Amino acid sequence: MAMMRRERDRDRDKDKSENAGPRRRARYLDPNVIVDRNDVDFLRRFVTEYGKIVPSRLTGVTSAQQRDIKRGVRRARNMGLLA
Repeated sequence: MAMMRRERDRDRDKDKSENAGPRRRARYLDPNVIVDRNDVDFLRRFVTEYGKIVPSRLTGVTSAQQRDIKRGVRRARNMGLLA
């Protein structure tokens, strides 16, 4: 009985590894777009409902865009435009 379970699990794992390709990331921005740090509605797309900045590995933005988003969100928070 236990042997049958192991074989079934091994077959299931083998199926997953064969079908798994490179993971595609949904991009919020085109890599060539310049981030407008003064557009509060745009910056809200990159902030959670708790006010945390969403990491670039989830949004798919480049590192330069993520830095601009970070600066914009922090400035908007200081001015009281973002909660």
